[in-house]
Amino acid sequence: MAESMVELFVPARTTQSSKTYEQVAGGNRASGIVGGAIIHFLGTKKHRDDPILVQIAFQAYMTYVLRWIASAWIIGGEEDHDMFIDTIYQSVREKEAQAISGRWRAITRAHVPQTQFDELQLNSQIAAKTISGLSDILLAAGCTASKSDIVSAISSKFRDKISFLVSLAIRVNKIVGEDVTSGNLEVVAVRPETTFDATSMEDSYDDGSSPQARGGSMPTVLCATDLGLRKMTRVGMTGEKEKQWDIKVLLKPKVALKSVVDIMDE
Repeated sequence: MAESMVELFVPARTTQSSKTYEQVAGGNRASGIVGGAIIHFLGTKKHRDDPILVQIAFQAYMTYVLRWIASAWIIGGEEDHDMFIDTIYQSVREKEAQAISGRWRAITRAHVPQTQFDELQLNSQIAAKTISGLSDILLAAGCTASKSDIVSAISSKFRDKISFLVSLAIRVNKIVGEDVTSGNLEVVAVRPETTFDATSMEDSYDDGSSPQARGGSMPTVLCATDLGLRKMTRVGMTGEKEKQWDIKVLLKPKVALKSVVDIMDE
């Protein structure tokens, strides 16, 4: 996906001395999703011969969007409404036994008012926003075409695939939110600037070297590349807080580290 889009829209050479308003605006919008670091590198590296950084940014954008869909209380709803419900849920989860908090979550997810859209309309709306976001990444990478042209190209080539991923995420939302009450299944996407922890995440571009060999300190996450899955189960109500929970990483989320940018310069 990234390679074909870069070939279409990123010039092999550019005489631009500064970014256009559309490129800056696209980078600002995308940074709110994928983080400022990768947007900075997209704007300072050449991508025509090696679009790997654009590919990573695409993966990151899709990962964060799909995680949001899978975890939302109201898919496509207002963020403050979602945060309000989640705040209540976190309190219930901390103070009640697993059977009670799991049942509360399932009932709330099933009965909380949803948006006015049916699932097909909701899918179409989210897919359109996702395509717009991917076009912002290409603008940040130096694409000189207009946003509308980039959106049109991505839509014609990849809309069906993006819509399919959105529909899967909506199904996952129901499974983790309503169908499972014996534990709390959490879809995980590692945030940018997180310190890398091999026990809870994987490096998508691991070359086999240790963190010390890569610079002497623990590496930092550039962005997520794949979703993970974690199960948290309340096993006790008293004693040390850490011992009240059984936490199992069922699938480690994958990340790209900032060190991947150094490889591009070698």
